[in-house]
Amino acid sequence: MVSYSIISELIINILQVLLIRKMMELFLPAADENKKKMGTVFVCYYLLTIVLISIFHRAAVYGICNYLSIIGLTLFYQGSWKKRFWVSLAIFATDLACALVVYFAFAQKLIEHQQAVRTLLLLICVTLIDHITYPADSGEIVFDKKQTCILIMVPAASTFILCVLLYGRYEGVAPMLICISILIINLGIFYLYHMMAENYRKLRENDIYRQQTFIYQNQLDVIMESQGRIRALKHDMKNHIIALQLLLQKKDFEKACKYLDFMQDFMANPSEYIATGNESVDGLLNYKLQRANEILNVVEARVNIPEKLMLHSFDLNVVLGNLLDNAIEAAVQTEEKELKMTIKLEKGILFIHIHNSCLGIKNGRLKRLETTKEDALNHGIGLGNVQRIIEKYHGDMDLICENGYLETDIIMYINEL
Repeated sequence: MVSYSIISELIINILQVLLIRKMMELFLPAADENKKKMGTVFVCYYLLTIVLISIFHRAAVYGICNYLSIIGLTLFYQGSWKKRFWVSLAIFATDLACALVVYFAFAQKLIEHQQAVRTLLLLICVTLIDHITYPADSGEIVFDKKQTCILIMVPAASTFILCVLLYGRYEGVAPMLICISILIINLGIFYLYHMMAENYRKLRENDIYRQQTFIYQNQLDVIMESQGRIRALKHDMKNHIIALQLLLQKKDFEKACKYLDFMQDFMANPSEYIATGNESVDGLLNYKLQRANEILNVVEARVNIPEKLMLHSFDLNVVLGNLLDNAIEAAVQTEEKELKMTIKLEKGILFIHIHNSCLGIKNGRLKRLETTKEDALNHGIGLGNVQRIIEKYHGDMDLICENGYLETDIIMYINEL
C-alpha cells in the first residue's frame, strides 16, 4: 500500500511542474503547432524529474539534468535562443533559490515537509511575478545582445553563488540570508524585464507615430499637388472649352478626343496611386506604393473599398503596413521584383490579396509568416500584431508559396452598419 508521504510528495512535484510551466508561459508564447502537445511534454518532464530525484537524490548531476530539461521545455515555445536561455536560467535560479532558502532555514536537514515549504515559497514567487503587468505582446519581444546580457547576468551569477553556498558546506543564518537576498534580486530581474518591455513598447509606438506622420505628410503633398493641377486646369478652362467647341464645329472628333485625353492626363497625379476617399487607407497605400514603385519592376494595386469603413483605421494600417513592408522587402531581393495587391469589400467581408515574388521559401502552405527583413527584432513583432488583429475581426490568413511567388490571402469580417 502506497504511503501518505509518497502520495503527498508526488502531488507537490506536480504543483511544482505546473508553477514552472506558468512562469515559462509568462515570457514565451507557445508555438501554434505545439499547443496540443504541451500537456504531454510537461507530463514527460514531471516523470523525468521523479526519475532524476530517485537516482541522484538532488545532487549536482540532478541540478544539471534539471536545468537541461527546462531548456528542453523552452524548445516548444516561440522565441530566440537568447531569450529561451534567459527564461530557462531565470526559472532555474528562482527555483534553486527557493529550495536553498528552505534548506538552510531547516538547518540543512532534509525533513518531510521541506519540499512542501519550498513549493509554497515558489508559488508565492510565481504569484508576485504574475501580478507584474506585462505588455500584451511581451511574449514576442526580443531584446538586443546588450539587453539580453543584462538579463542573463543576474540569474547566472545567482546560480553560481547558490551552488557555492550549497556545496561549500556553509552553516548558520548567513547562508539563508544570502539565499533570501538572491531570491529577491531574481524577482527584481522580472520587474526589470517588465520595465524594459514597457519601454520597448513605447519606443515602438513612437516609431509607428513617426511613420504615421510621414504618411500624413506624403498624403498632404499628394492632395496639394492634385489641387494645384485642378486650379491650373480651372484657370484655363474657358480657353479649353473654346478649343473643344472649335474642334467639334469642324467635326474633328479625333482631335477633340485627343484633347480630352490630354486634359485627363494633365489632371492625373503620378503620386496618387490610390484614391478611395478613405484618407487613412489612401495615405498609407500611397506612401508604401510610392516606395515600391521606386525599387520594384512591377507594382499593381486595385482597391475597392467605401470612403467610410467600419474598421478601426489603426488596425487596418497595422495589417496593410506590415504585410506590404514584408512583401516589398521580399520582392526587391528577387529578379522579378514583382508586387500585386487587391483589396475589396463585399457583403461585410474585407478581402486582402497580396502577390509578391520571393526567395528562400519552400513551396506549399505556410503555417505562419516570417519576416524577411534583417531587422527581425522589430518586424517579426509587427507580423505577430497582424495575426492578432485578424483574429480580432474573426478573420483568417492563408499563405501559399508556389514557384517563387508568395500568395497572401486575408479575410476580415466587417460590420457595415
